[in-house]
Amino acid sequence: MALYGAVYEPLVEYGEKGAFKPGLAESWEISEDGKKYVFHLKKDVKFSDGSDVNAEAVKFTIDRAKAKNETSDLQTLTNLEKIEVIDGTTVAMYFTKISNQVLAELCQTRPLRIMSPHSVEGEKVDGAFKEAIGTGAFTVKKISAEQVLMEPNPYYNHGNPVNYQVNFKTIEDGSSRTLALKSGEVDVVGGTLGSITDSDINSLKKDKSYNVHKFEGTMSHFLAFNPDNQVLTSTIRKGIELAVNKSTLSDKKLVGLFQENVKYVSTDNQENIPYDLNKARSMFESEGYVENAEGYYEKANNVLAFDLVIQTTEFPEWKEQAEIIESDLKKAGVKVNINIFDSESYYDVLWNTKKYDMIFYRTYTDALLPYNFLNSLYHNTAEGHGVLANDAKLTNLLDDFAVTIQEKNSNRYSAIFLNVFLKKHLLFQSITKMKNLLLQAKFQNSIILAYPMHQSILKNLW
Repeated sequence: MALYGAVYEPLVEYGEKGAFKPGLAESWEISEDGKKYVFHLKKDVKFSDGSDVNAEAVKFTIDRAKAKNETSDLQTLTNLEKIEVIDGTTVAMYFTKISNQVLAELCQTRPLRIMSPHSVEGEKVDGAFKEAIGTGAFTVKKISAEQVLMEPNPYYNHGNPVNYQVNFKTIEDGSSRTLALKSGEVDVVGGTLGSITDSDINSLKKDKSYNVHKFEGTMSHFLAFNPDNQVLTSTIRKGIELAVNKSTLSDKKLVGLFQENVKYVSTDNQENIPYDLNKARSMFESEGYVENAEGYYEKANNVLAFDLVIQTTEFPEWKEQAEIIESDLKKAGVKVNINIFDSESYYDVLWNTKKYDMIFYRTYTDALLPYNFLNSLYHNTAEGHGVLANDAKLTNLLDDFAVTIQEKNSNRYSAIFLNVFLKKHLLFQSITKMKNLLLQAKFQNSIILAYPMHQSILKNLW
């Protein structure tokens, strides 16, 4: 994602509180029926090979994305009827039905950022990929499994490029990243590019030899329940939520899944769940569980125990967070087995095998608008229930939201937060003390452990 964002730029960029601002498009108009978008491109913008950014390049990018992503659930691709070049700097997109997520989807890191037709053989939509040619700050000079060397795009920012190279090195272990910084092997660690542990961050803050920068993030981490686990009833989930002492995870009072600058989030559709160990125990007992000699609850000779799946390649801090939850739930009579997988195996468990009881996951880093995140994980389809939930009511709310003119959606999102997150679903969040405050909200089959990730100090990459 970091490499993609360094090479390619979007038509539209995220602004504050869910607003949008110009990217490669300087302005746009949306028809009243929400089915037509017209984009006016900035003039005199060039790709890294010196060719012009024009309406034909935009059409090529969108057409290729649609051809290459046949199973995509993005409105920009699934609802697209046709894309028309009006003139050299104007392009129109026509959709078969109301499509209110187009601007948000165009902001995303992939697959709709603008690429040059020269990137593929024959400049054909189905041509074989040859070279990464975009308008971003960098171009790819050399690439291998161990590192990617990027050099400045000479045409970036109207011929005012950055004056340094960036070498991305693959270091899969968080602690090893910190050691590489201390040895001088690398100059920058941390953030979504390469997370390090909270203890390492605090140690580096105390060492005057290093500069620690903190930026507002958009990513939340959460603990989700397997929707197919019949033991994890709403009562058990509620008990687990109450049993985690959030003061051991943060010294701040937290409410909500998304940050305050996320559109549709308000003080009226959030709720804080206090720590209450005694109430948690009573909820387990109400389900027929009795404490055994080892201090764990059991019923019919089955201990109340769950496997928690995490990975530390991308998120080394998950190990510490998981151990805190394991300790808190042990006090409440619930046994937690922490399973740490490599990144590839972890995602196979999450998306394919579903062999977990509880699992850590995160919102997407471009979650300033929550719809795509919710839709991708919590929406039921004809093939089965959502990845992390099985909730027809939430699915209907998301479907309703997707076909509503954007200006009318504030009340609909409050309905999603209030009627689904708060009344039926179980969450809590935490943040580390040195990171920015996030909100807390309830959500089906999930417990939130949220803390924003730092953006890279190499701001040009974003």
